[in-house]
Parts: sequence; C-alpha cells; structure tokens
Amino acid sequence: MRTNQVPIFLASLLLVIVTTLSSCKKDDEKPLTIKVAGIEFSPNCLLKNDRMVGIDADIADTAMKMAGVIPEPGMAASWDEAYNATLAGPNRALLTVGYSAARKDLFKWAGPTSQGMYGIFSMGETGLVYPLSIEACKKIGPIAVVRNWLETTTLEGLGFQNLQYYDTYDAALTAFKNKEITFLASDFFHLVSSVPSGYYVPNIRVVTRYLTVFNYIAFSKDVSDEVVAKVQTAIETLIKDKSTVSIVNQYFKGMPADYIPGTVQLFTEVSPPHSYGTGRDTTRQVTGASVELVNEIQKRVGYVNKINLSTWTDAYTPPQYLPNSAVFTTARTPKRESLFQWVGPLCTFRACFYTLAGSGITIETIAQARALKSVGTPKEWYTNDYLTQNGFTNIVSTAVTSQEAFNQLFNGEVEALLMTADDMEWLAEARGVPLTVVTKHIEALSMDGYIAFSLNTPATLVQQWQTSLNAMKADGSFEIIRKKWFTALCPMK
Repeated sequence: MRTNQVPIFLASLLLVIVTTLSSCKKDDEKPLTIKVAGIEFSPNCLLKNDRMVGIDADIADTAMKMAGVIPEPGMAASWDEAYNATLAGPNRALLTVGYSAARKDLFKWAGPTSQGMYGIFSMGETGLVYPLSIEACKKIGPIAVVRNWLETTTLEGLGFQNLQYYDTYDAALTAFKNKEITFLASDFFHLVSSVPSGYYVPNIRVVTRYLTVFNYIAFSKDVSDEVVAKVQTAIETLIKDKSTVSIVNQYFKGMPADYIPGTVQLFTEVSPPHSYGTGRDTTRQVTGASVELVNEIQKRVGYVNKINLSTWTDAYTPPQYLPNSAVFTTARTPKRESLFQWVGPLCTFRACFYTLAGSGITIETIAQARALKSVGTPKEWYTNDYLTQNGFTNIVSTAVTSQEAFNQLFNGEVEALLMTADDMEWLAEARGVPLTVVTKHIEALSMDGYIAFSLNTPATLVQQWQTSLNAMKADGSFEIIRKKWFTALCPMK
C-alpha cells in the first residue's frame, strides 16, 4: 500500500505547487495602471465634460490600451506640478512633452503624438519682414513667454535677454491681446486654438519661426522598457493606419497633413534643385531631386513619411537628438561625422566662389578670396565651416537660406559668394537673371551629400534605407531620377 500512497501524495503536492505558481503568474500579469497627467494646452490636451481629451490625450489613451496598459488620466493644476510628479514616479506619464536634448535622459519616451511649431508673433503690423533673423529678434521689444516652458527655455538657450515672464499661458496671452506687450512666443497651433474663431488672421502676424518640436508621452523612468516599447509600437500603428489623422481632425479641422508626425521625422531645407516647396495651403508640396530619391527609398522600405521643409538651422537641429529622425541633403564633413548615422551618397556638392560679372575681382587662389572685404555664405552651412577652418576673417554668414545669400551678392552686401554650382543655377533662374551676370571662380571644395539619421534611430532602420538606396543605384532608378533634375549630369565622385 505504501508504494501506492507515495505517488498520490506527490501528485497532490505537485498540484498545490502548480496552482500556487499559476496564481502568482496571473497576479504578475495584471495590466499596469499608469497615472497620465496633462495640462490645459488646446488642441493637444483639454477638459471636456470632465474628461481629459485632445490630440495627445486621445492618441495616448488609445495607444496605451492597445499596449495592455490601463491609463488613469487627470488634469494637473500646473506644468511644474505635473512635470515634477512624473520625474518622481512611480508609474506616471505626462502628455504634450516636447522632446529636447535637455530632457531626453530624464524620462522614457513614446511618440510623437503631435507636432508643434514655435514662433514669435506680433500683435498687429510692426513692419518687420518674415522671417526675421534670430539675432534681429533679440533686439525687438519684450517677448511674452511662459516660465519653464520649452518655448521659453529654447529662447533662453539662444541667448535672448528680452523675455517678459508669465506664470501661465493665459496670463501671457491676455497681456498680448490687450496690447500690454507686442510680442509673444508660442506654439502656432496652441495660439490659433486659444484665440476666438476668426481672430488670428486680422490681428496677429508671424515674426519668425524658431523651432519645430515633437510632443511625446514622457514616462517616469521606473516604467519598464517593454511597456514603453509596446506603447511606441501602438503609436506607430496608429500613424500608419491614419488613425492619428482622424484624431487630429476632431480637434483641429483642416490640419495640413505635413504638420502631423510620421514614424520617421524627415527634415530638409529650401535648397533647389535638391529640395524646395511649391504651391500654398492645400496645394503645398515638397519636391526636388533629393526629395524624389528619399521618397523612392521610403516606398521600398515600406512606408512613406511626410517631409518637414524648414530653414537649415531648424532642419539640422532636431536630428542631433530626436529619435527616428533624419536631415537631408547633408554634406558629410569630418566635423559632423560622429553626430549622425549616414545613408548615401545622394549627390556631390561642388562649391565655388562667385562674384558679379564686371566687378573686376579675380579669385584664382584661396588666398585671393581670403583677402576680399567680404565673402557670403548661408549660416551653418558646411561652406561656412570651410571658411572658418581656413582662416577667413571676412565671412558674412547672416543669411538663413541660400536665397538670402544670393540676394546679398546682388545687393552689394558681399563681394563674393561661396555657393554650390547647382544652387547658383537654380537661384539665378528663380530671380529671372542669366548666369552670365555672375562670374564663377575656383572650386573651393567638393563634398558628398547624405541623409543624416539621429544616433538614436535604430541601426536596423538605417541599414534598410542604405540597402534600398544601393538597390536603386543597381537597378538604374537612381540615375533616372538624377537625370530628370540635372540635364548636364555630372558624375558623382
């Protein structure tokens, strides 16, 4: 009998152990509840019928539930309260947080859930011509800002001393509307949503645009990487199936598609023939030789994201810290090598010195160019880096775009211009003047142009892009696109 009793006892004991472990496993798999905070920031986050709703609130709520997380939303009394609570944790998240280099290590991130455009606005006509340079904006009257907001800390980082601080956006906006202060720094969409219908266009002017920002869900650092990754995957699914577009249009009807984030944030500047804009409003498009190449790569990778067209400074800055982002067409210089992951080359930039025909200036050596009174080139271009590194003390790099630099040559503001041959050809055509009005001198440098991805973009994605580009070069589609844009095709080195 003993030989039969022992197996029965062991079987009973095993059943108890399995039941206990099974019970523990079920407890461990209970959905995680996360306290989700937001502040009033229409159209991204607002209260409606005592519920927290809005673009970021709805996308976050949907994505978290898709990821198996239970969101517990609540509107915070202030930004500082919500921000500090999320930093402290545990199991917290904060909505509408602009991803920045200063903040990136403070939280764990999923997004983006929305896109913003930071600008400086004036109440009424001031006579200032858009876009006013950043340096010129530092010399205008006081600018209303909200203490500790990213709109404000960005301007502080740029060296602004003419900021007038307010504790809340409502206080800053009220002072602005009452004409107690002429200038306001704000996100464009938030400003439009915060003033009465029909108020913006007749009353408010854009002075300049200084930052494209992407809003994320910021999780407290105790939230597991696995949970954050699941929410990230859910957001990307919502982007690809256009659910985010539907949510955005509930709160901001007619939001242009190029102001809604993609799965990869792509930036380029106005630099024809490589990239530039056509049309206005609903007919607005980004086109150009590099744009067509990038879009063909995207088709082969599997999803075509929109492209953000901006100034070079704005386009170049976010991919130095923003996940899943890239800027093109970027000269691959030694100074930039370690800042990005590179896909390319897409083209070769050949930069030469140009003067007005009949100026009597001869530039056969770099020393002759260095001896001129002034040499212009766009701010923060690789050509500006070249001049600086080669001992030029006569640099005029106040132009934000190649068009502005081109105009400086024609207006007599600079004696010579360092510019690529492609840019000069297209700029002359846009101005309606023949290239014979300028004299082309020596070639100063030749650099390959690439797509530059942020370092925190997955290497696997970057490799997919490079593989697709290599395939385009192998099957001839790359050369077909280039020949469409460059009739006198120069071979790439």
